[in-house]
Amino acid sequence: MSEVLRFSTNLPVEVALRRDSGRRVEGHYGDQMMYTLDDERVMYVPLLVSDRIRELDIRRGEPFEICKAEVKSGNRRWIEWQVRRLQEPQQPSSSANAPAAAAPALTEAQNHRHAATSGPSNGSSGTRFEAAATGILLPVPVAGPGVAAMEMALQAAAEIAGRVENRAALCRYPLHFSSEDVRAIGLTMFIQATRDGGGRWES
Repeated sequence: MSEVLRFSTNLPVEVALRRDSGRRVEGHYGDQMMYTLDDERVMYVPLLVSDRIRELDIRRGEPFEICKAEVKSGNRRWIEWQVRRLQEPQQPSSSANAPAAAAPALTEAQNHRHAATSGPSNGSSGTRFEAAATGILLPVPVAGPGVAAMEMALQAAAEIAGRVENRAALCRYPLHFSSEDVRAIGLTMFIQATRDGGGRWES
């Protein structure tokens, strides 16, 4: 049986695919994408990470980096998956305007990105920050009913966890929810709300 690559929080991992495409499988928190790596290991990643790999047009044998990053904002924490290619595609050297032409292409790619995170956006402006190929964090607009429902579910999970911790502290019970606990609670709430009410949330 192939060894499974485990992602540690905030530790970037350099990988390369053995094949251009992966295989969709069922995971503990919904469907995932399974990839075979060039070192014969396998990795399981969220579907949005797979979307990001396709957007970057990463091919087999091409090294790239994946990071399961923990993002903090005040007392809130969540997991954001980041994908970054390590080698830029070769550009024609004869064009003197190549750097200027690359900027609109990057902007267009940003506008078509999906949310490659398992948590809410940074801040309350509805904007997520993602590592570009250069390693610079760029704002990426995130919108849509599914995104809004997921954000509200995770925000509610964080608030619920905080309330329960406060009540436990009053009773002198040592209780602390990790970011993974909050993520699991939020996903459960999101899935249940989607089943019961078509993903509609009331503020």
